[in-house]
Amino acid sequence: MYYKEMPYPIVREGRNCPVDLYVKIRNDYRLFAARGALITREHCRIFSRSKATLYICSSDNESAEAFLKSLLTDMVTDPHLEPEVKADIIYSSSMKSIRQVFQGLNHKTLKEIEKTSEFVVKLILSDKRVMNELVKVTSHDHFTYHHSVKVGIYGISLAVQLFGDGNGDHNLTALSTALFLHDIGMTRVPRKILEKKEPLNDMEHQVVMKHPVWGHDRLMNANYLTSQAASVVLFHHERCNGKGYPFGKTREDIPLYARICAIADTFETLTASTPSNSPMTPFEALTVMQQDMAGAFDPQLFRAFVEMLGSG
Repeated sequence: MYYKEMPYPIVREGRNCPVDLYVKIRNDYRLFAARGALITREHCRIFSRSKATLYICSSDNESAEAFLKSLLTDMVTDPHLEPEVKADIIYSSSMKSIRQVFQGLNHKTLKEIEKTSEFVVKLILSDKRVMNELVKVTSHDHFTYHHSVKVGIYGISLAVQLFGDGNGDHNLTALSTALFLHDIGMTRVPRKILEKKEPLNDMEHQVVMKHPVWGHDRLMNANYLTSQAASVVLFHHERCNGKGYPFGKTREDIPLYARICAIADTFETLTASTPSNSPMTPFEALTVMQQDMAGAFDPQLFRAFVEMLGSG
């Protein structure tokens, strides 16, 4: 029998278990709550205290997935759910969608990430406190999945700050999806380079610098080259002072969404823990971006980003 890990949101007080839920103790899977059982406050207390991971039998996967989708729909309008809980749930869901689409870019995985993007946008628009909680979510490792989720959250939060609900001029769901996919080309970069603890040499840098073009090609081959995805994936490493890559474009030639992603991408990279660097504090990262990288970012967008982080 095979078991599959399930994210946090499947445990909510007052709901019935859609499937048998298990916890792993050493190499043994033991029943946590049976199918149909009411999730009580005690269940949630035990689960929260132990930080346990829940598992389901692989045969129950379809039922569990349907349950999770219903939870995502409910929580968008649930006034009683705390903002930090909503943030945890959407972060877990985003991680799952990112992992799936990076491992296999197809119609199903792309639809899933679009749905997740829609939930992210709705949550941020419905409750600004959720945005504040989302940008507080931190991770101690810097694998591409975590990085992509964080950049998506920072980027769409900045877009909401700038554009509000879009008013028809900006498709925030499509932009959110594009931000989540910005590093899809990194799947072609060898793992030994991604996990290298020493600074990259010139040849390794050249390999990494190909990932925007590789990502653009991968989306084009998957027939998913929306205008938002094309601009973000291909140009997110361009800089307003012309010192970016792969084309060395300057401010006027860099699409707006790519300029947004550039700020979110750089800030997340500086504040994340990587194999070769210790994380900076948000203040240190913003200082580096403003002083050491002067001229690299759109000043109006950067100012809005600083204001967004300070509003929490």
